[in-house]
Amino acid sequence: MQYDNELFVKHLQGMVQIPTVSSVDPDKIDKDAFLRLHKYLEETYPLVHKTFEKEVIGRVGLLYHWKGTGKSGKEPLLLTAHQDVVPEGDHSMWKYPPYEGVVADGCLWGRGSTDSKCNIQAYLDALELLIADGFVPDYDIYLAFGYNEEIMGGPEAAAGILSEELKKRGVTLGMAVDECGGVSQRDGKWVAEIYPCEKGYADFEFSMEDPGGHSAQPPEHSALGVIGHTAWLIEQNPLPQKLTAPVIQQMKAMAPFTPGELGQLFQDPEANWEKLKPLCAANKQLNAMTRTTTAVTMCKGSDQANILPERATLITNSRLLPGDTVEELQKHLESIVPEGVKVRLVKGHNPPEVSSIDTPGYRLMKSIMEEKYPGITFIPAMLLGGTDSRYYCSLSPSHSVYRFTGLKSDSRWGGAHQVNEHIACDILMDNVDFYVRLLKGYANA
Repeated sequence: MQYDNELFVKHLQGMVQIPTVSSVDPDKIDKDAFLRLHKYLEETYPLVHKTFEKEVIGRVGLLYHWKGTGKSGKEPLLLTAHQDVVPEGDHSMWKYPPYEGVVADGCLWGRGSTDSKCNIQAYLDALELLIADGFVPDYDIYLAFGYNEEIMGGPEAAAGILSEELKKRGVTLGMAVDECGGVSQRDGKWVAEIYPCEKGYADFEFSMEDPGGHSAQPPEHSALGVIGHTAWLIEQNPLPQKLTAPVIQQMKAMAPFTPGELGQLFQDPEANWEKLKPLCAANKQLNAMTRTTTAVTMCKGSDQANILPERATLITNSRLLPGDTVEELQKHLESIVPEGVKVRLVKGHNPPEVSSIDTPGYRLMKSIMEEKYPGITFIPAMLLGGTDSRYYCSLSPSHSVYRFTGLKSDSRWGGAHQVNEHIACDILMDNVDFYVRLLKGYANA
């Protein structure tokens, strides 16, 4: 089996050139762009499309199935990613146009190059190579590619639709792998971050109604003034910090790479919790690891400076620790806001179940990385954002849903969700190789 990194770059380049932007309003997505991507995948990966059964689920979701021999007795393996990308923003701020897929400075530039079309490319290139090499799995393989991960599913969660379709068919998963995670160097040593869990999500609206009127005769507090005070109260009354099992594991694994007192405290987070609390609270990443956070992000009053708003609103975004619930968070927020302010959940979900790091699938990923990078250290971590993988947790009775790739991240990467998103070209082969090894090794894991 010969790897051709230039070909991998070309394949990803073609995906990046198709602007599959998701929208909060499902009716406003450019369906034709997604269909062009589907056609491109068919043309680029003919063996995959000859071997797998492919279906379009929902508007433009993709579900692939390769029925294996079943000899291994293993439950199916799912590889999932999302077709959609975030809006590109102001084109004048980009070094290269966001949808031209320019290759320059050793990198591929464009929206979706890192998040997460590189995963779709790696899955399909690995499978194309394996099929050409005569590989036939002794287990079933599923691929599931949603179309609105970037807006956390919204009113029509594509990954939820795909998951429900698998559930209707009685499919249970032995393992699911999604985006995020990867390999990097710290203090000259290789480190692999694998995410067995992620935080939950919630958007809340806070609203205040008022008679409004002319701004020349204002009341003591306008509706927007009350909403401004609400924002202050939310920031002044966060939920308490706490240690969760995933973060305890993460801190212990991070200890050798964390200098000074913090690294010493990470060696035994539970015993050192009282000392850790203020240090974590003062650090944005550690604070997010140790509490359910709520960020004030949007606010609206009247449409003109001399009009008192008849209705003022505030939007917040919360990320929930495993163990916390949206219902509990709403009760907390309702208990701290001023009288007359209404609290409404716009959308949200509880944190998905935490997967085990003592499973055949997790051990397989570790063994692959240990073979590729002798002496590598593994950090099981909690993802502070969210992925489509949460929808597949209920399909895995062995609690084997992981967010991990074979990509090597370094200073050349840049801009996921920002202008100038780009990925180093020479690392694509590492990702393809990881999935080739995963697919070949899964039956015996």
